Amino acid sequence: MMKGRWAWIGTLAALSLLAAPGVSFAQDADTDTDASETTSEVHESVEAAAEAVEEEVLASAQALEEEAQELAAAAEGAAGESEPRRRSVQASRIDVIGAAPEELESVPGSASVVTEEELESQVPVSANEVLRTLPGVHVQDEDGMGLRPNIGLRGLNPSRSSSLLVLEDGVPIALAPYGEPQLYYAPAIERMERLELVKGSGSILYGPQTVGGVLNYLTAEPPEDFRVSADLRAGNFGYLHGQVSVGDTIGRLGYSLSALHQRFEGHRGLNLKLTDVTGKVRYQLTDVSSVALKLHFYDEISNATYLGLTSPQFEADPSANFAVNDELPVRRFAASATYNHLLGDQVLFQTTVYGHNITRNWNRQDYDREDEGRDYDRIIDGQGRDITSASARPDDGSAIYFRDTMSSRNREFFIAGIEPRATIDYAIGDIDNELVVGARVHGELTLEERVDSEVANPESTTLRAAETRRGLGIAAYAQNRFIINDRLKISPGLRLESFWNEREITRDRVGGTPTDLDPSRVNNDTIVAVIPGLGISYGLSDSVTAFAGVHRGFAPPRTKDAVTSDGDLLELDAEYSWNYELGLRAQLQNYLSTEISGFYLDFANQIIAPTEASGAVANDPVLSALALVNSGETTHAGAEAQLTYDVATQVGLGFELPLSVAYTYVHSVYGEGWDESITGNKLPYSPEHRVSGHLRFVHPVGVSAQVNGHYVTEQFTDNANTVEASTDGLVGRIDPYFLLDARLGYTIKPWGVTAYVAGKNLLDHRYIASRAPQGIQPGMFRQVFGGIRGEF
Repeated sequence: MMKGRWAWIGTLAALSLLAAPGVSFAQDADTDTDASETTSEVHESVEAAAEAVEEEVLASAQALEEEAQELAAAAEGAAGESEPRRRSVQASRIDVIGAAPEELESVPGSASVVTEEELESQVPVSANEVLRTLPGVHVQDEDGMGLRPNIGLRGLNPSRSSSLLVLEDGVPIALAPYGEPQLYYAPAIERMERLELVKGSGSILYGPQTVGGVLNYLTAEPPEDFRVSADLRAGNFGYLHGQVSVGDTIGRLGYSLSALHQRFEGHRGLNLKLTDVTGKVRYQLTDVSSVALKLHFYDEISNATYLGLTSPQFEADPSANFAVNDELPVRRFAASATYNHLLGDQVLFQTTVYGHNITRNWNRQDYDREDEGRDYDRIIDGQGRDITSASARPDDGSAIYFRDTMSSRNREFFIAGIEPRATIDYAIGDIDNELVVGARVHGELTLEERVDSEVANPESTTLRAAETRRGLGIAAYAQNRFIINDRLKISPGLRLESFWNEREITRDRVGGTPTDLDPSRVNNDTIVAVIPGLGISYGLSDSVTAFAGVHRGFAPPRTKDAVTSDGDLLELDAEYSWNYELGLRAQLQNYLSTEISGFYLDFANQIIAPTEASGAVANDPVLSALALVNSGETTHAGAEAQLTYDVATQVGLGFELPLSVAYTYVHSVYGEGWDESITGNKLPYSPEHRVSGHLRFVHPVGVSAQVNGHYVTEQFTDNANTVEASTDGLVGRIDPYFLLDARLGYTIKPWGVTAYVAGKNLLDHRYIASRAPQGIQPGMFRQVFGGIRGEF
């Protein structure tokens, strides 16, 4: 068949040659014989030319095929002989793990990846839904949308995710990563392409927090071809979601732009309005260098509140929200730029410059839990009734007494940093190595004000207190992976952290009157830490890898805790721990994967800061004298496992049916150094058992479905491990709960359009998600929504 094809091409080529200028046919009407002879000569010339072209092309094709086979064999051999590989300079982000399966195998410790396919099949409305499916992770819900994430790893307190380093595209996103690492902003899960979670010794490459682990949100790179996608959703509780993105690569320039808007009345009057816009530009400077720029804008306003419900109020109506005057606007501007340069095939230089500005002005109505003789704006009893004008006023903690005043906690954060990093592949004799070395300079500035006003006249304000907090962090790190052979890899690492911080109080109440301080109260502190780590992995077979690791956990004290409001330096130590783990990771073709690990976290000095977000955990009277001093020991021992098995793929049924199950056991207790009354008690918000699982069905015709289940055992909410619920709702054990989610979708493949319907908490289980910050926070009720997504 190929021979005939080339004959036709040769014939056409010869005819083209004969029809070229200067080539003509002479035919005389009176000389038919001459014409016939001429025609015969032409045919012979055409056939001869066709045969010549055919032979030449076939010879060339055969030579090219042989050369391609040789190159493929050489490439395959090179890939199999050594780990070091040619690295891409087209990335506009920093990956913690990487997208390829072999990248996960190289992580020196336990790690998890959530892929784009898994995100699409689950249709999460917040990252909480995704993260709770991972082993070792406990998520404490608060508002149903995950706006203020509370994520705890391996028994660590989840309050505002302060024990977890959270990144987006490799850049820290906390308010102030060193001085105030709480999360009051959460990346929209709908614009993420992948999530990465590292809990082992590999986390020392990223700081400053190395206690719990590293969570990296990854946004999509600019597409190679022009692409437009859109996603529209609508559901109960006033849930609306609209998102559109566009991107392309034109020559050396790639770009993407994504915008989304959400509205959500919520199950407790959240009344959320949220807009999120992200833009990326990537330019290929040369074959070995590129530069990328990312800009991000986030704007949110809602009636979010710290105030939860009392126990009688929760029993009467768990959907109630009596703090109707509370309002929280959050605005974030962020920018980052990354330069990549590949030096040969073995050295990749990356430099990232980043910064963000976050404004968080939370206006909350003041209240009492018992009658203190004030003229109250409203009094709400345990049944949710307004009893302001009633003569009888309950004093059992079941009621909320709203004052006629508001207090706004206005905070603005500025951070900026630069981080150069080099990844070097090299060899020492027969041992291949991968060295990651880098440094970071990071600055923080926080402006905080406490502004008082009246409910009836919110425009008339009084500046009650003001302060400025400054910080400068300098870090350097190195981790070398010794590839001893195809099976054994040893990864020692070291991180150095130095953090200088200062707190300056310029206005405070003096004798009950807000007064400008002259001179201001100011003090500073410096923390220096050496953070070592070691990871070992050994391939027991081609599909099974054993790993072990140990590293130093480190978390600097909050600047606001290190220096008191009186300007005194408390000389707080940083939080330190030794983290150990041992486990197995297996991948059997494309239908079975699993990871099993045991862990032990030994804290020498765990500090519980008295933040309002921590609720009863920090404000326990037993710990009132300890909350701002170097505290005591805690230990976290446990095991975690994850298994994914697709029997349909293994058997070859022509569709996918993966079943995934994750289990976590953790025993976290107070050790020595605490008050004797709590030594041996379990840590708050650390349930011993958690099980998550999902079953997904994907058929080539376009039908897809998924069912998720999530079970959490009982958990305590205070240091005293109080079992009985208090009337005011602040303390008491949280009962076990089970959540069931599902999704059904159909994709019209020629159109690139998917229609779907999803349900969350389908059993409509009414449960207590948390008793922090200030009372019972009910978990999200049943939520059902439908949507349509298209990609063109």
